[in-house]
This record gives sequence, C-alpha cells and structure tokens, in this order.
Amino acid sequence: MEQKNLIIGGFTNYGINELKPWVLSAREVAKENTDIVLMVGKTDKETIHWLEGEGISLYNMADVPNIPIHVLRFLSIYEFLRHNWADYKFVVTTDVKDVYFQSDPFERMESIFVPGTTSRLIIASEELKYKDESWGDENLMQTHGPYVYEQFKNNTIYNVGTFGGVSEYVKDMVFNIFTNAINRPIPICDQAVFNVLINTQPFKDIVVPTNDWACEAGTVADPSKIDKFRPNLLGYEPVFDGGIVYTHNRYKYPIVHQYDRVPEWKSFVQKKYGQDDSSQFFTYKV
Repeated sequence: MEQKNLIIGGFTNYGINELKPWVLSAREVAKENTDIVLMVGKTDKETIHWLEGEGISLYNMADVPNIPIHVLRFLSIYEFLRHNWADYKFVVTTDVKDVYFQSDPFERMESIFVPGTTSRLIIASEELKYKDESWGDENLMQTHGPYVYEQFKNNTIYNVGTFGGVSEYVKDMVFNIFTNAINRPIPICDQAVFNVLINTQPFKDIVVPTNDWACEAGTVADPSKIDKFRPNLLGYEPVFDGGIVYTHNRYKYPIVHQYDRVPEWKSFVQKKYGQDDSSQFFTYKV
C-alpha cells in the first residue's frame, strides 16, 4: 500500500472559532494522499461534529495527570504514531491555535528527504540565538540549569511548534521530547528540550535547519518586539503582501506560526477563515 503524508496536532479547551485557521487552511493545502489528525482533549460536541464534518480524524488526548498540554500533546502524538507510523511517509506536527498553512508543507520535504542523504527531520529557525531572546534564554536556564545553559546559549533557537520529517523519526522525536520534558522544574519546557535534542546526537546529523519553511513570527515579525530583536536577527524579516507571508526573496512560507502576534496578519486570517475575536474557553492552551 502506498504511504500517505500526515498533518497532526493536539488541543484542549478550544472550540470551533479557535480551530478554524488551522483546520481550514490544512484542508486547503492537503493533497489527496494527506491525512489530517487532531488529538483532542476537552471540547464540546458541537466542535467534535464540526471537525468530523471537515474530514479531520480525531483521537483522544492521552490521559496522564499533572502533565501540561504543551508536553502531553507529544505523548499523544507518539501514541498515534506508535501504532500508525508505517502508514505515512512524512509527518508534519504543529501548534494548533496560532498556526495556519499557506501551501503544502510536504513539497519542500520531498526535495530534502531523498535516498542517499542523512536528512530525516526539518526544523524552523526563530532567527535568534538563545542569549538574544529573553524568554527563550530564561526558559533554557530554568529547564536545564546553568551547566547545560552555558553550552547551548549561543545556539540558534528552533521552534518546537513546527517541525516534521520522515514518519519514524518524527515518532521517535516526539517520544524523546515527552520523556525528557517530564519531571522538569518548570512545566513549559518542550522548546528547550527540543533544542538540546536537535543539537546533540543522534538527532544533530539528521535535522535540516530552515528559515523559509515555517515563519516564526514571534521573533521576526512581532511589532512589539522587532525593534529589540532586529540588531541580532540571524536572517531577514518576512514580507506581508496581498495576504501572503513571504521570505525576503518572495518565497511563500508553507507554514505561518504565531501570526496572531502581528495585528495585520491576524486581521487577515480572521477575515479569511471567518474567525471572530471571542474565545469559547479560557483555560490554559497550546
């Protein structure tokens, strides 16, 4: 049987309004050989019915007490892939609330993951080093302590909310994120854990760093922070033109992450996908 591709995410405490951009844009870009899966925590029946009507395959979020959703989603995705990874060639996993798709993310991957190379995972740069991004810098220190921090503070940050690759390798990466993120001194530690993993073997030799596959708007486009970040950016700022987010050389990002931090982008997305400013739920979310 021919392998398919997979777009997968996880959520809890979201309703239809919050899910519209991710779901509707994923459906827009997905080819016939692509499955779209969501691991579902708490939501209402109306949302479930809407997701099913949109052709999204739904599975229950793993039930593990005292594990924050940021970490629990990776266990849930692992559980799905543990049983189904062989059905898929490539997998993309992203955050749900602040991500939408502009084009098929697998087209780029097809050109990267070719026989004869060691490439197995694609990762997206935030275009800053840890030491130059205050939230990430503190998060790295709090997650791993000063010994690890000193070794990794000069590394480029790659966002855990958008990555993908060969199915079996994504399966094992989400497993490693989960197992390394539990029992940490802080609950939100998945990004720091991910960045240590991708900078150490065996993952270091199989990741493909990119700055044009997923736009990480929180560091390269947020108008409230860009003046501070600009002197230390490792790449170029994106261009927003005609409702499309491009790289500086006019390549359309397949994935846009943290778009809600840029008012102009957020307004466009809300209008395009019929999303309003209200939230149906107010508990802690991804």
